[in-house]
Amino acid sequence: MSKIREIREAIDTKLDKWEASATAAEAQLQQTKEQALEELEARKKRLNETLEAFKSEVAKAKGVADEKKTEIQARFEDLQVQLALGKAEARDAFEAQKEKIQCSIATLETTVDRELEAAGQAIDEPLKKAANKFIVAAIDLEAEMEALWVQFEVKKAGAGAQFEHVKRELVAQINQYKDRLQETKQMAKDKAATFESELSDGISQIQRAFKKLFD
Repeated sequence: MSKIREIREAIDTKLDKWEASATAAEAQLQQTKEQALEELEARKKRLNETLEAFKSEVAKAKGVADEKKTEIQARFEDLQVQLALGKAEARDAFEAQKEKIQCSIATLETTVDRELEAAGQAIDEPLKKAANKFIVAAIDLEAEMEALWVQFEVKKAGAGAQFEHVKRELVAQINQYKDRLQETKQMAKDKAATFESELSDGISQIQRAFKKLFD
């Protein structure tokens, strides 16, 4: 039975997630805080657009009781409220907003999965397509939020020659990793899955180096 969780755990979704994380880290190393916040707002808007189609398809799902559909719709509305909030330009406000959005996304996906499973319903093709688009947009937003914290640390790091040198090396490392991801995406899913551990380790190394740069 195909569910939202299974889409999240699929190898192609993981590749998209790692690529989004690498791209977001690279962008944060080259953007100003204002540019980063504008990009975050654009990603929130894109997620909201995919959310509308996802919500519409879930409402059509057969076998789900009306009261359960009402609960699911409430989860959609909660996420829409979180996405509609304006820019959070102070660190504490940003962290609070990030946690609320991440929690709302996770709760929505869990609720949809639970009710589809309880109703004995698989995801039909229109719902699966809408769910895929939603998850891709959610992954992009989550990656952007995880990386954006660096904009609140830039002043601490300074802009000395050593910092700039390490930053350039990290950008080069990210680009090499993204090239590897693209090669893997061209493979059949079963073959791509054999590189899961290697690619997971690769993004973990990038994330550690990214954070260390601003320690």
